[in-house]
Amino acid sequence: MNDVIPARRIEATLAESPTAPLETIAERAGVTVADVVRRLPAGEAVCVDGEHFVEVMKELTHWGEITFIVNTGDVILEARGEVPEGSVGRGFYNLNGKPIGGHLKADACGMIAFVSRQLFGSPTRSIQFYGHAGHCLFKVYLGRDEERQIKADQVEKFVALREQLAC
Repeated sequence: MNDVIPARRIEATLAESPTAPLETIAERAGVTVADVVRRLPAGEAVCVDGEHFVEVMKELTHWGEITFIVNTGDVILEARGEVPEGSVGRGFYNLNGKPIGGHLKADACGMIAFVSRQLFGSPTRSIQFYGHAGHCLFKVYLGRDEERQIKADQVEKFVALREQLAC
């Protein structure tokens, strides 16, 4: 497949709407959300292999309150809370907590993206987990303080983990 044409569509769509949600950009460009993430301007995304899934999830248990998002296109489900300890069993990474709990198929993760970009006029930092076919499994957004600023301690942890895994 010729990668030039989708890349040009992504770049054109990003130029038109640089702070639009990634899902909107993907839909307009006719590509997957992972394709868009890979083409974000320099400094906005660092992508690593999904083999780091369990490592990243375990690290997130030490970050405090975050926002966990699942976006199916028709539903955007958000849960704010701490990522609970998890365990691997029966092919899943099992989270036993509230409000964040569930069963995540770790080997379904093909890519993890550390994303730093503007969304609706505010800076954001998120760790996004993508399936092998390019769809987003879920996103973890860093928490905000009382002044609606991203929590500085979480930004430090985000940068450290991103740098550690990007090597």
